[in-house]
Amino acid sequence: MATPPTPDEQSASASGDEGDSAIEEGMPFNPLTGDLNDLRITHGHCWLWPQITAEFDRLDAVVFNARAFLEPLTTAGCTDWAQQAAIGIVRSNLAIHQHAEHHGSYIAAARSLWTARIPRDPPTLSDAQIFALMAINEARLTAETYCEIAAGIEDEMQQSGIGYNDAEDIHWLRSDIAGWERELWRDAADRTGTAEKFMLMANFAANVPDPAALKKAESQLATLQRKARTAKAEVGQFRQGRLKGAVGRLTRALAVIAREAGSTELADVLRHLEAVAGEDIEGVRIQEVMDGRLWYLDVVANREQSIAMDSLKRKLAKL
Repeated sequence: MATPPTPDEQSASASGDEGDSAIEEGMPFNPLTGDLNDLRITHGHCWLWPQITAEFDRLDAVVFNARAFLEPLTTAGCTDWAQQAAIGIVRSNLAIHQHAEHHGSYIAAARSLWTARIPRDPPTLSDAQIFALMAINEARLTAETYCEIAAGIEDEMQQSGIGYNDAEDIHWLRSDIAGWERELWRDAADRTGTAEKFMLMANFAANVPDPAALKKAESQLATLQRKARTAKAEVGQFRQGRLKGAVGRLTRALAVIAREAGSTELADVLRHLEAVAGEDIEGVRIQEVMDGRLWYLDVVANREQSIAMDSLKRKLAKL
């Protein structure tokens, strides 16, 4: 297996090749020529980035190693049929998964779907190349999921007036939307595993001449994927926490308090907070200001929480 480029080399490539690898708006991802560099550029500023960059490196390794199977298609320039087939596999991704999980063959599913646009007669894609393209596409979908988490938390922090250094408030925020975030992390982890399994299948298809052995391996992979989807659907009902974008109880309570105070200025709101301390407002019971933080009780969750004054001021400014 080839050695993937270092993060520094990836960053340099992202800066130099942005025009080649970035996806034009409204255009599907092309796994034959595309990579993850544009996502690094557009989300590298996010607060969560240090926590997901290692995952990106792992996905970059999948893309890098899959390229070895596609070199015959790209060395002399990508022919039109190869590009159309690569994009067709992306567009048919869900159908390929569904067909394979029911009938046991990803290769048969990809070749049988007219939307995949894989030529029936040579020149066409080898089995290993189909798996390599699917691996790259899964890596891309996984990276987009990580970016969705990063962008979602970034947006929530801005909406709540939380700064990058407000560790306690960030912890509170992520606890509040834990259900949404946990679901995406789980989805990303599942997709990473799928991308790496497709890479194993690409190697298997390239090195094992026995069609029956490949068919058996495909069937086993399809069974694993079907079981994983079933398990994911069953645990979905246990997801807790508010959805990203939904207004939290503290935000609703502060909106009521600011309206009653006739101001969103911190000093005015704090004066009114003294008058309503101990009352339940939108599921929140204001307790006290202590150690530079506003302490309150989330009545619904029966959990004491707090928010720093700077964050409270920013949150009021967002109302």
